[in-house]
Amino acid sequence: MKAVRAHAIGDIRYDDVAAPPDPRRGEVVVAPLWCGLCGSDLKEYAGPVGGVPVKPHPLTGAMKPLILGHEFSARIVAVGPDVRGHSVGDRVAVMPLLYCGHCPQCRRGDFLFCEIAAFSGLSGPWGGLGDLALVRTHQLTPLGALSDEIGALVEPAAVALGAVINGRVAPGDSVLVIGCGPIGALVILALQSIGATVYASDPNEARAKNARSLGAVATVSGDHATQLASLREFMRGTAFDVAIDCAGKPGTVDLGIAAVKPGGIVCVPGVHSSPTTVDVRTVTRKPVSVIGSLAYTRAIWDRTLGLIGTGRFPVERVITSRITRERIIPDGFQALLDPQRFEMKVLIQVA
Repeated sequence: MKAVRAHAIGDIRYDDVAAPPDPRRGEVVVAPLWCGLCGSDLKEYAGPVGGVPVKPHPLTGAMKPLILGHEFSARIVAVGPDVRGHSVGDRVAVMPLLYCGHCPQCRRGDFLFCEIAAFSGLSGPWGGLGDLALVRTHQLTPLGALSDEIGALVEPAAVALGAVINGRVAPGDSVLVIGCGPIGALVILALQSIGATVYASDPNEARAKNARSLGAVATVSGDHATQLASLREFMRGTAFDVAIDCAGKPGTVDLGIAAVKPGGIVCVPGVHSSPTTVDVRTVTRKPVSVIGSLAYTRAIWDRTLGLIGTGRFPVERVITSRITRERIIPDGFQALLDPQRFEMKVLIQVA
């Protein structure tokens, strides 16, 4: 079968690979339909470091070369001997989380925090950019009336909604979204779905403009000092209830701390690529809470699908391109890196 695999940083290939084995108990084989390109995938192409293991993963044994793709929809093509509730032909969204089921976190039901957690398409052997993938039944959610394309957006949308929930945003809150890339854009949409008032900031003028088109009340660009001054002018001397750092860049946590009110919350779903420095005195004296946000729980995944199904979370608005796997380098990775192009979410048609 064909698959897009990461061999090394900057070495992404469209390979011939062996098909997965027949499914065992609790497993199914799926044929991916659409798959989204994520910043994690882009790091495997652009470097300088990536997240795909170069040594066998302790849960899955997976390592480079590895089939990419953790945001995908699929159709079931084979089921294991004990599988109930899933049938050949069913269309599903695939939650990529894999866990051991035995560590203390798993025994408590905190599967996201499994000591050796893995993700299909990142640290599991089968990803959404292959013709076929072997997955566990707990990863499957029927798409119902949702389209195959929407199914490939559930995963990043769940990351965004997870940040909103972990940031304890309530209806009517004023929220600053810092960084208006794909996750930031989805956070803007998720915030509106629960009735928050959204402001956004990004040094990139095109992304700031796009945030406004998605419904942010005000968007600002420029350096952090310029952004903060503009935001304070917009807020007429008040401050934000919550700031959500989707950028993961130097100074973005500090911007959030400066922007929120005393007692406010700064939620950080953005993956910082290097250690960052925060003046903890500003956290203590104001005071504010700084909260990390990692991926999503099953409950958040299910809530995401519910919101999308009602039409209140219009995730399709972040799609900017649809391409084939054969064009993944020029029209996917290179397009996302090109400052002359405006790409948010690139979807890849697999089947």
